[in-house]
Amino acid sequence: MEDLVSRPVYALAVACALLCLTPIGVTAQTQPPQPPQPPQTTVQATSAPSSQSSNWLLVGGTSTTLRGDCQEDCAAHGTGKYLHAGSLIAAAGIRVTPQMDAGVEVSWVPAETAAGETVRSTFLLAIAQFRPWDGSGFFIRGGAGMGFIRNFTFDETGALPAITSKALGLTYGAGWTFARDKRVGFQLFGSQHVAALGDFQTGGVVSENVIANYWSVGAAILIR
Repeated sequence: MEDLVSRPVYALAVACALLCLTPIGVTAQTQPPQPPQPPQTTVQATSAPSSQSSNWLLVGGTSTTLRGDCQEDCAAHGTGKYLHAGSLIAAAGIRVTPQMDAGVEVSWVPAETAAGETVRSTFLLAIAQFRPWDGSGFFIRGGAGMGFIRNFTFDETGALPAITSKALGLTYGAGWTFARDKRVGFQLFGSQHVAALGDFQTGGVVSENVIANYWSVGAAILIR
């Protein structure tokens, strides 16, 4: 009798165990194992690497018109006629920010006065160039330094002797840079250079606040 009773009990226990294991098996079959995922890393957005250097070099030429002026007694001496000459410009520097450059500019203007004398003007200036709009090639430029004026004759008649002097030099201008994102670009610009020569006294006549003005339009190659 005990065997007859124990067999049904044993069978019932086995059936309960199978019922308990059945959901686990179904669940395991409905959710196939996922392949291992690689560890996730945080990727920070960075700008594309640029082939440009932080240093730059500018070399070009300009067509320049120059003229002298003063505060008083210019009628006695004449301010000189407008002189026209070709000139050279070179500059080098570093990129301070994506929109700001700083450097040194050298410009040389050889001209001939109405009296037939040669005037050589050299400017050595510290300059800064700024692009107001990041997506545009437009720029403005300004600087200050020294002007070295050789044989600047304020008298257009040639009656007064030539004078060699140093002067405070200033410049300002604007232009456009083409292919500014390339290693080699191209600039078109206009600028004015000013040399404050001070007071001249010649033949007993004082010319006060003599100023030499240089207006230029030019083009240059820009290498970064």
